[in-house]
Amino acid sequence: MDDLDRVSWGKLKHAYGRATDVPGQIRALASADEGERQKAMSALYGNIFHQGTRFPATPHAVPFLARLAADPATPDRELILYLLASLALGYEEGHLPEGVGIARWREESAGVQSRSKEEADAHLRQWVEEAPNDAVRRDRAYVLRTYDYKLERMFDAAMLASYDAVRENLPIPLLADGDPHVRTAAAYLAGWFPEEAETTGPALAGLAEADADPVTVATAMFALSLLPKPAGAIERGLGHADGLVRDVAALALVNLHGEDAPRQARDGVGRLLTATGPTSLPYAEGDLATLAARVSKRRLPGEAPARAQALIARLATAKPVDAFPIAGDLLETVEDAPELRRAALTAIADLSDDAWSWINLQEVLRAHGVPDDRDALREHLRDH
Repeated sequence: MDDLDRVSWGKLKHAYGRATDVPGQIRALASADEGERQKAMSALYGNIFHQGTRFPATPHAVPFLARLAADPATPDRELILYLLASLALGYEEGHLPEGVGIARWREESAGVQSRSKEEADAHLRQWVEEAPNDAVRRDRAYVLRTYDYKLERMFDAAMLASYDAVRENLPIPLLADGDPHVRTAAAYLAGWFPEEAETTGPALAGLAEADADPVTVATAMFALSLLPKPAGAIERGLGHADGLVRDVAALALVNLHGEDAPRQARDGVGRLLTATGPTSLPYAEGDLATLAARVSKRRLPGEAPARAQALIARLATAKPVDAFPIAGDLLETVEDAPELRRAALTAIADLSDDAWSWINLQEVLRAHGVPDDRDALREHLRDH
C-alpha cells in the first residue's frame, strides 16, 4: 500500500468533496478489527460509489482494492471483490440478464464527451420530445431543467474510467483461490467484462465443470451466459446433484439460447418464476424468481402469459420494498399483452399503503404510462 500516498487524493473528488479520507478507508479494509472494516466498507460505498454514481476519485481507488483482494492475508476479500463489481457497473440491474453492452457504452460515452454544450442541450430536448407518454415527458423535462453540462461529462468519464480500471486490475488468479467465497465473488466479477472473455471464459468453464463448491459452479455458469461465445458445457449442469446448480444451468442455457435451449432448461425457467426464498447466488441478490422473470422476458417472449401470472402471484405476497421491481417486471411483461394488463394493474392497485409510499413504485408506473396515484389508477380501471 506504499503507493497509496503517492496519489493526489486532495485533488480528486468524491460524493462529499475532496477524497482525502479514501486512503485511510482502503487501509482499514485490512484491519483485524471487524467493526473498523465494516465502517470503512460502508464509507467507500457512500463516497466513491454514491447511489451508483462514480466520481473522479473512484478509478484511482481500484488498483489498491484489487491488491487487497489478491492478498490472502486480507480479511473479507470477497466483499472487496463485490465492491469492485459495483465500482465497475453501478447497479447490476441495468446489465441483467444481457451482460455489459460495452461497445454501446463506449459509443454513448464518446458522444457525451464530444458534444458541445449546445449540442448536448439539443440532444436532451429531442430526448424529452421522444418520451413515450406525458408522465415520462415530465420526468425527462425535469432532467433537462437540472442538467449540468460539466457535471454530466465528469460523471460519464468517471463511470467508464472506473469500469476500465477494474478491467485492467481484474484479479483472474482468484478464480483458482482456495476460498470458495473468493472464487464465487471472482467468478461474479469476471462475467461483466466481455472484452476479457478469451481469458476469463476458459477459467469460468473450468469452475462450472469441476469446482467442488455448488455456489461457485452456479455463479460461473451464469457468468458464462453474460459473455460472448461462452466456453464450457453448461448443459451438463442440468443433471448436477445440487439443486441450485440445476436451476442456474437452466437460467444460463435459456439466457444463451432462448427458444433453442433444451426443453428441460425452458421448463426449469418457467418453474423458477414462482421460486421462493433467497439463495447464495450473487446475481439478483440470490432471488431466482426475479432472475428467471428477466431471462424469460428477454429470451422467451412467448411465455408472457405464464410470466405475468407468476409475477401477479408474487406481487400479492411481496414485501413493500420488493414490490416496485416486481411491478416493473410485470408491466414490461404485459406491455404487448393487453388482455393481461388489467389483471396486472389491479394487482398493483391492491398493494399495501406501505408499498404505495415508495416513490420508486410511482416512478415505475410513470415510466409505463400508468397513473402514479392509487385512487387515480383505480378510477382508470373502472373507466377501462
